[in-house]
Amino acid sequence: MINIQGSLFLLECLKKQGVDTIFGYPGGAVIPVFDALYDFDKIKLIRPCHEQGAAHAADGYSRASGKTGVCIGTSGPGATNLITGIATAYLDSIPMIIITGQVGNNFLGKDSFQELDITGLTMPITKHNYLVTDANDIASVISEAFFIANDKRKGPVLIDITKSAFLQEVQDTTYNITTTQKDTRAKNYQDNLNLAVQTIKQSSNVVIYAGGGIIRADASETLRKLYKNHNIPVLNSTMGLGSIDRTDSLSYGIVGMHGEPEANELCYNADVVLALGVRFSDRAIGNRNGFTKNAKIIHIDTDETEINKNLDAFTSIIGDISDIMEELDEKLGDYKMPTLKRTNPIYQSDHPQKIFELLNKMYKDDTIVVTDVGQHQMWTAKYYMFKKPNTFITSGGLGTMGFGVGASIGAKLSMPDKDVLLITGDGSFRMNQLELLTATANNINFTTILLNNKTLGMVRQWQCLFSNQRYSHTDIDDGLNLEYLSKAYNVNYYKAENINQLENVLNIVDKNAVNIIDYIMDKDEFVYPIVPSGESICNYIEK
Repeated sequence: MINIQGSLFLLECLKKQGVDTIFGYPGGAVIPVFDALYDFDKIKLIRPCHEQGAAHAADGYSRASGKTGVCIGTSGPGATNLITGIATAYLDSIPMIIITGQVGNNFLGKDSFQELDITGLTMPITKHNYLVTDANDIASVISEAFFIANDKRKGPVLIDITKSAFLQEVQDTTYNITTTQKDTRAKNYQDNLNLAVQTIKQSSNVVIYAGGGIIRADASETLRKLYKNHNIPVLNSTMGLGSIDRTDSLSYGIVGMHGEPEANELCYNADVVLALGVRFSDRAIGNRNGFTKNAKIIHIDTDETEINKNLDAFTSIIGDISDIMEELDEKLGDYKMPTLKRTNPIYQSDHPQKIFELLNKMYKDDTIVVTDVGQHQMWTAKYYMFKKPNTFITSGGLGTMGFGVGASIGAKLSMPDKDVLLITGDGSFRMNQLELLTATANNINFTTILLNNKTLGMVRQWQCLFSNQRYSHTDIDDGLNLEYLSKAYNVNYYKAENINQLENVLNIVDKNAVNIIDYIMDKDEFVYPIVPSGESICNYIEK
């Protein structure tokens, strides 16, 4: 094969990994890559309005499809603009490859124009990162990076490549893919597994607490067999929604700060909590000593660093979650939990619930629902009846406002035959609404339902409940005309002020276009129940 420049070889290596779409923004250090893309028709590049949009789009692409999202930015500010998106993916265990350009080899370490140590900056928020100064290292680095991003607990990997390496000719253009194998760690957990089985069999009040690790491991079907075979109620973390059909009689929804009283009480009073792929974040457990009254926690995870980090486990099992659940299912034999009587209906039919009753009725089961962060996110998590994995895309760990539009773009590109529905608030929407231009320019169609209360709703709720109603800088009724903004972006605009109007709009909206539905809400519509920070999950505030 004829020697080629590092920039073109990079694209060839990405193609070998199955990459068909990159989200990226050009700049000085990555001009050679964009020059190579000029004639390279094997990979589609989507240019956002801002690099943060590229990172969120790559993230949404990965979450919806299970593939590895790829984004690219130039050196300096181009790289730093990606950081929020990298951190978002890192905290939610999303496999991504982030490629940044770097100044030429001769300019390294000299405070050159747009020089920045992006590998140092991103070390705490990546699984691994690289600085490539020799084009001959590109193949091995790309191969290893994809392996690391998808091995065990998934996450983002950054590759910083100097402009010199992009321009250098590659001497060896062979490319060998490092195949991601099923978890090959020694299964030396049998004693702990047997203890877990014995403990469950001796209990009559077991609950499963299923998290995002089930989704990332593609283990939803294995989970279904486990809870069905043994009649065990299932609670979810926010990131675990979609791992179980929310209409299943054994599904109790999310537990934690905004969990339903029935779910929180069930968890608090359990004898055994079988925790699967969760990290027990503070928003889920409340007070460290108030998540359960005296339950024994059996923690099953792929990442040993999560064990005993936020809650102390009675026993733990580390390895491939799907394999462990299969073994646990088999060893439990004919054990079954007594059927519990549901104490509360899923719906109380207040206003937010009515919104989502309507959405559940109007959209297909495989619709991909994306959210930003705030009250709308919690209402979605509580009331949308997710039935399939990879259909709920939200920033859980970092809580990134402005995540939604970019993530919707990525999700739709990765799953073009599915409807994508973005639920957002007016505060989050403002942060990265400019990416609607990316959507219309590239015919990436999805519908945004903007729950518009003209305030930063979740912050206002906390100010009301915990700061003596001192509403400091939360109202944002500053005259933004969403209808005119939509016209500027060539987006269809609809407005609704009640449930009937919303239903009428949903009946006529064109799903093969980019749409905004501006739904007017009262600023004092709050998310209930709510567990005050630091309290036990059974100590919640209701309306």
